[in-house]
Amino acid sequence: MKAILKIGVLPAFLLAFASTAFADSITFGSSGGTSNFTNGTLQYLGTSPLNPSFVANHYTALVAGTIPSGSMASYNVSDAGVWTPAISGSSWVSNTNTSGANCSGSQCDPNDFYYYQTTFTAAGGTGVYNGSISVMADDTLEVLLNGVVIVPFAIVGGDGHCATGTTNGTNALPSCGPVDTISLSGLSLLAGTNTLTVIDAQTGLAGAGIDFKANFATPEPSSLLLLGTGLLGLAFALFRKNKPSAQVANS
Repeated sequence: MKAILKIGVLPAFLLAFASTAFADSITFGSSGGTSNFTNGTLQYLGTSPLNPSFVANHYTALVAGTIPSGSMASYNVSDAGVWTPAISGSSWVSNTNTSGANCSGSQCDPNDFYYYQTTFTAAGGTGVYNGSISVMADDTLEVLLNGVVIVPFAIVGGDGHCATGTTNGTNALPSCGPVDTISLSGLSLLAGTNTLTVIDAQTGLAGAGIDFKANFATPEPSSLLLLGTGLLGLAFALFRKNKPSAQVANS
């Protein structure tokens, strides 16, 4: 009987532990900073020129490299002027405090790709993550998770200002308002540090800035939890049932 109890209790504890070990939830939003900060505070990485095909014809796709080609002009990421109210739990940011919606003349950003980055930690491993990311940008943006695009650029119209909000399937694509929320599923995160890169495409020789809030979570494995606690309950019941007979046997 003791052997049976040992065999039953160990898997029960393992299952109960596993059911909580893989439950993970991460929420963060854009905010200003001055260096490598985590969970939403952005580091400005630098710029790259717009792809030549887009410069020749604004109706072609924006294509940015995964890393900037130019050196960092500044480490600062500052609160930007507001096009529309920021997403709750985040703030509009830009590469300098003179950029953003309220820039004028030489303060405004040249037409380029502007790169921002943040890191966050996750349990990762074998867990599959679902969630969403809400975004706004002027003119539009692209989001990469560990180097893989999860939100593509929108199409920028002939006015060269905010993106037109064209759709990709059922998901609206990012512009400077209203908020576009993109649902995400089946994501694989690294165990430990993960990287979120946001590339802002400035195409209208005016204010540039980004705003985002992200949430990634693993579904609660409730079936494992129920099975683990059930096995623990069964083992405890067997232990109590066996305890009196053991005392009689020893008397």
